[in-house]
Amino acid sequence: MYNNPPIGGVAAGFGGAALTAPFVGWNALWIALGLFTLVSAAVAVKRIIPKRES
Repeated sequence: MYNNPPIGGVAAGFGGAALTAPFVGWNALWIALGLFTLVSAAVAVKRIIPKRES
């Protein structure tokens, strides 16, 4: 039962590939959402603050 490295290795390989691929995509999605939030907040603050009279 425990002396079967090929099956365990293949299962670990598939498990690692199945687990890491979605998380990379989700991290990119969350980073994009965070950047969008920061940029939109900066634009909103810039529009709210009145322009200086020169």
